Amino acid sequence: MTARPVIGVTKPTHGDHFAYAAIWLAVRLAGGEPLRLTAKHPHTDKWISGLVLGGGSDVYPELYNGQPQPAGRYDRERDRMEKFWARRARDENLPVLGICRGAQLLNAINGGTLHGNLGDVYDNADYPSTLPGHIFYRKKINIAPGSLLRRIVGAKTRDVNSIHKQAVAEVGEGLVVTAREPNGLVQAIEDPASDYYLGVQFHPEFLTYRRGDLRIFKALVDAARKRDEVRREAIGAAK
Repeated sequence: MTARPVIGVTKPTHGDHFAYAAIWLAVRLAGGEPLRLTAKHPHTDKWISGLVLGGGSDVYPELYNGQPQPAGRYDRERDRMEKFWARRARDENLPVLGICRGAQLLNAINGGTLHGNLGDVYDNADYPSTLPGHIFYRKKINIAPGSLLRRIVGAKTRDVNSIHKQAVAEVGEGLVVTAREPNGLVQAIEDPASDYYLGVQFHPEFLTYRRGDLRIFKALVDAARKRDEVRREAIGAAK
């Protein structure tokens, strides 16, 4: 039986246990072995085959030349931990999935910026802030033809959840927008030069009862497994 690729999954040191559990389950269902990464236990000495940057508090604005907000909720230790892993993933060409905050962080470390207040920028951006709204509210996104996300979900449109207050503004270097809402808000970014480098503004870990959303994790695990196989072959050839 083929070994499960180890997929690092970031989360805050405290809290967000339900979101982490949902990602853990999605990675397991997709054939991977999740490894929890936090600022307290970053596991920087571990070998991982793929990376999921999870959701949570706002990315600190200094990462994209923005201004901190007095009421902002930040986790700067987590920012530093995730920057380490995101940059290591870049250096080692690891498959990466960024979810909500994670997508925003991928954009920021590649030189992009974020919108801190969506209501000031987009029409129809009055998204739910209650638990029932986060669970049941859906909005439509349009997915670009030829994109990784389009190939994974197999559809040009998708109804997704909404659990965010920020979003990508200027797109980072080397990245392209591959999904938007009808009002223009960015819902997915990718690096077309990578096999799997995807950031999504929605939360597919809460939608894995739908095959298209579970396939987001399966494609990540498959890319990680393929990379492991290439690495093992290269090591074998060098002996």
